Amino acid sequence: MALVIKKWYAANTANEKGNYVHLVGREAGLFAWILSVLRLDPTTEIEIKNDLLVFTSSSLSGHTTRVIPMRSLTSAFYGYEKPWKEAILITVLLAPFVIGFVIGPLYYFLNKTLAIGVVEGSGWTGGFAFKRSVIEGQNIDEKQAQKVIEIVRDIIERKTT
Repeated sequence: MALVIKKWYAANTANEKGNYVHLVGREAGLFAWILSVLRLDPTTEIEIKNDLLVFTSSSLSGHTTRVIPMRSLTSAFYGYEKPWKEAILITVLLAPFVIGFVIGPLYYFLNKTLAIGVVEGSGWTGGFAFKRSVIEGQNIDEKQAQKVIEIVRDIIERKTT
């Protein structure tokens, strides 16, 4: 399931907490947003520091944190999916009702999904897929996702030289 971004920080310089990357996502939807307002929302969080990566996942039933030394990362990835087939199908099916010309493009606009993640030497893969957040006003594009991976690569390369 794709998350919506609550917080996005990615820069070549560390912030005040030592993070080069700090991403926080929550489940999509109005109910999940209400839970976030009440501070009860399940979240996924990635913090990338100079020497380690902290991957945290929480839900209403628990919490997991994985701390990974940067030297243990074997690869990082990003990608995106554009739901153009579904959007066209919705548009065509609802075209006789005219509303298809609104709902189809809106579906495409709101469901474009990006993914970023890392692979640890043990084979563990961590990351998340995310999409536009209308409520939080966050729109992260492919260039910004690629920047996260470039920051990870830069930190890893600095450690090996």
